[in-house]
Amino acid sequence: MGKMRRWLRPWLLIGIAGLVAAGIVEGVAGDGVGGFGPAVLGALAGVVLLPMITQLGLLTGAALFGLRIRHVVIGSLRGVATWRVGRTEVTLRALPLELASEIGPWRSPVILRCWLAGLVSALSGIGAVAACWLLAEGPFGRGVLLAATPLMLHKLWPKRAPLSTSTGWLLFGLPRLPEEKRAEFRAAPLAARAHEALRAGDLTRAREIVDRLGGTCPELNATVHCRVAMLEATGEYAEAVLVLVGHIAAADLEARDMSYTLAGLAGLGFCAVEAGQLPADEVVPVAKKALADAIALGYPAYQLSGTKGVLALLEGDAEEAARLAAIGADHTTSPLSKADDLATLARAHMARRDNAAAREALARAEHHASWWPRVREVRDRLTVA
Repeated sequence: MGKMRRWLRPWLLIGIAGLVAAGIVEGVAGDGVGGFGPAVLGALAGVVLLPMITQLGLLTGAALFGLRIRHVVIGSLRGVATWRVGRTEVTLRALPLELASEIGPWRSPVILRCWLAGLVSALSGIGAVAACWLLAEGPFGRGVLLAATPLMLHKLWPKRAPLSTSTGWLLFGLPRLPEEKRAEFRAAPLAARAHEALRAGDLTRAREIVDRLGGTCPELNATVHCRVAMLEATGEYAEAVLVLVGHIAAADLEARDMSYTLAGLAGLGFCAVEAGQLPADEVVPVAKKALADAIALGYPAYQLSGTKGVLALLEGDAEEAARLAAIGADHTTSPLSKADDLATLARAHMARRDNAAAREALARAEHHASWWPRVREVRDRLTVA
């Protein structure tokens, strides 16, 4: 439900404004109460369809201009089905009223490709609104128009938050980036290849790429997070925590980047305690504070369900750990994060003395990343059990 609430916040306000406007317009137009119902349905249709159109435009632009489309999510709430189309994973969820995607740089020039994809997204939305102005007839059409117009203006406002970038930011914010931020974008294709190698379990290739990044631009945020991802993939949680703490102390991170860094620090801190690499009495309070701060900075709380599940395990609440880990595994789009959350779920089942359910969760985790350190550790414990 967290994702649904996050999605509703801006659209609900705009939708309510559209409904009020639709009622006023229908009253002025003379359609009266009989026209209000169709106008309301039209406004709801505009609230749902306009974001889908701009997202389809972004996907089209990404495909045309050489960006990597990693994941496409259709809908909200519980996952129903997942399949692959080429190198893109597609997830269908229970309430198909939303379209979201993970798009990232893959080839240079990165900034130009991202800007062009944003331009296609903006033109798609503006074209849809223009068509409404030209073709809207009757209460339903006017309802669509009155909801879609302010919604498109909202999407053109430059805004970049954790896990969310507006069309307006791609158009107007991206070209005005300072040089240090441009360097992050230029390093992004190499960082993306490092993460792809990790997803495939090719640690040798991933380490080579991370070493290249470290040799050319060691101070960049992208480089630090690649190093941390490499350390997590080899089970060196304490070292990863130290790297992130040093990065927070040394770098002047903006709120969005800080939220990602704090979220990573929280998860790695809990894993370091779980693995016996760091003392719980010192690290757990710091990691809990990092978790709360990441959410306060805008990181979606539902995306941290898996991290909260590890904390619940450390605190001895196996039931809550199982619930949170299941939510985390359902909502994450990363196969490594999914494997990690399923490993937490298996550990929670073991704590509840349900080894059959633990083996089922472990089998699902191994399907995504059998080599992942926490998955291997659960396998070893279940073998002994």
